Amino acid sequence: VIFAILLLMLAMAGALLRFTDRARKLAELQMQFVAGVSHELRTPLSVIRTAAHNLRSGVVTGGKQIERYGVLIVEEAERLTNIVEQVLRFASTKAGSPLGGREQTSVVSLIDSAIQATAASVAESGCHVEKHVGENLPPILADPVALKHALQNLLSNAAKYGAEGGWIGVTAASSADESGVEIRVVDRGAGIPADELGQIFDPFYRGKRAIEDQIHGTGLGLNLVKRIVEAHQGTVTVTSSPAQGTEFLVRIPALPVEQRDEFADSISRG
Repeated sequence: VIFAILLLMLAMAGALLRFTDRARKLAELQMQFVAGVSHELRTPLSVIRTAAHNLRSGVVTGGKQIERYGVLIVEEAERLTNIVEQVLRFASTKAGSPLGGREQTSVVSLIDSAIQATAASVAESGCHVEKHVGENLPPILADPVALKHALQNLLSNAAKYGAEGGWIGVTAASSADESGVEIRVVDRGAGIPADELGQIFDPFYRGKRAIEDQIHGTGLGLNLVKRIVEAHQGTVTVTSSPAQGTEFLVRIPALPVEQRDEFADSISRG
């Protein structure tokens, strides 16, 4: 009995140590997240404040200069909005479902919307997007806003971390058994180190390269992608090779066959 009690005490001590270590690591990640978000918010706010001050004090004169400052303010405001939306969406996923209302959705329109929404950041990175979409893709039942946000995150990541490759590939095709749709986002960047692949979907996690190169980000994007895709009963996986790039594969179930004719009729009626 004494031996059993000792074993139980040792097991409890080991479990407590593991829990404490995990709690410490999570606290460190959360502190890094707070520091990172604070920095991310401070940068666009400083740019907007400086630009507004120069416009107000008359330092900027001439139509072209005013237009350039206006573009700068809009770009930084959009960046600020994206950061806030990312944090708010993460908070909503922690509080409950990451999805709003679902509706029958065209995968092609989702991809086009995501590409259009990230066009500025992709162009700034020096990349171009090559899109290949299969014919007669089945519709999906989705929250289009949430799923578009997930695709935007993947495209933005490809632009940030695969910029040296200068190319981003986006493809969509029916799965082999036609039970779903497979969306791939590929870049030709430096790739993800093998020891980081298992952590990239964790909340607050940022890779060594992102930290060392001071690449902007909150560490929430890929975690949100995973939560949104899984809430659609789908999966997201990643493959990567050093110096050869990274591929994210999103699989979303298609609408049941018996519902597709109804969806096609609704599209044709406009």
